[in-house]
Amino acid sequence: MANSKNKPKNKEFKNWLYDDIEQSFGLTRLYEHEFWNEFDTLTTPPNHKHIAAIEELRKDLLKDVDNWNEDELKFMFISPFINLVKYTSNKYKIFTQRPMSVQYDKGTKTTSGKVEFMLATGKQTPRKPFFFLHEYKQENRRNNDPLGQLLIAMVAAQVQNADNETLYGCYVSGRNWFFVFLQGTEYAVSNAYNATSKDIYQLFAILLWFKQKAEEKFS
Repeated sequence: MANSKNKPKNKEFKNWLYDDIEQSFGLTRLYEHEFWNEFDTLTTPPNHKHIAAIEELRKDLLKDVDNWNEDELKFMFISPFINLVKYTSNKYKIFTQRPMSVQYDKGTKTTSGKVEFMLATGKQTPRKPFFFLHEYKQENRRNNDPLGQLLIAMVAAQVQNADNETLYGCYVSGRNWFFVFLQGTEYAVSNAYNATSKDIYQLFAILLWFKQKAEEKFS
């Protein structure tokens, strides 16, 4: 029988705080970065074919964002909003609730969990994950760290990919969407985009930007 004392200790993704990730994986948070300037230039044209659908979703969110639980937020708003982007390709696809893990502290410990949403290549198994989305509850009902949960999944993918390319992510806290990038040992978090306001049209343009980047990456 294997000695259980020699097995790496496991910590679930959901239990990470971003500060703990910085300490355990040597990450540095940048509080200003020119990367976000590109997002400021993105917009959804007023004649876009999905404007009416986006506006309907915005109104639904405005009315019920403080009432929906996590599953309702995902089912009633996040999923239909993401589906408008059409992340479909023969080169990459959406994966949900897929397990990932990574060893740390010189291989003496392991952290693992299920990733709620990622864009990656592969058919049955995600390979080379590129963009992550962590859905969350209303901003006034948090009991853990959504940034930490997103960031640890991105770190696990960074180790798995082993190519030093930039990874992107987003976590949703009620009406507020925050984007994250991770490059090497540095990461940064955007200001909030409020999906109940006109920000939703910039949000949609940003999601389309990730689609373009995925098509370039996996071409």
